Amino acid sequence: MTTVGSAAISLLEKGDQKQPVVDTQQEMMKGYVEQLVNAAKRGTDLFGTEKPFYVCVQTRRERLLENVIRNQFYPRQTRPRPEYDLALYWYDPKSEDLRFVWCIPDKDTVEDMCTCTDIPKEENDLRAFCLAFKAGCLV
Repeated sequence: MTTVGSAAISLLEKGDQKQPVVDTQQEMMKGYVEQLVNAAKRGTDLFGTEKPFYVCVQTRRERLLENVIRNQFYPRQTRPRPEYDLALYWYDPKSEDLRFVWCIPDKDTVEDMCTCTDIPKEENDLRAFCLAFKAGCLV
């Protein structure tokens, strides 16, 4: 059985082979929705079905393995403070309604989104989240 760590070390041993960002993103999205739904189910088990709650997706880089990025999915009852590398969803267990609220990418991407004027139309929402985050008015 190959672990994430052993695969990452194997790639690093082969030399300076950086994985393109698009490939990293596609790999990260595998199972994303399934893990999001599982976190909502865990939240229902923890908090019950009476009140809506939040599901957070925290993106983390492994400290020792630069080419490994993980998403951590977890439910919480209170709305978190916006921070880098965090996506927020709202979940109503009565109706099983799961809604995207906002996403804050890493610090460098936020800076780029706030300063770049040539943003593709499909990234306008992300740019708006970044601008509101930098202004301190994203809730």
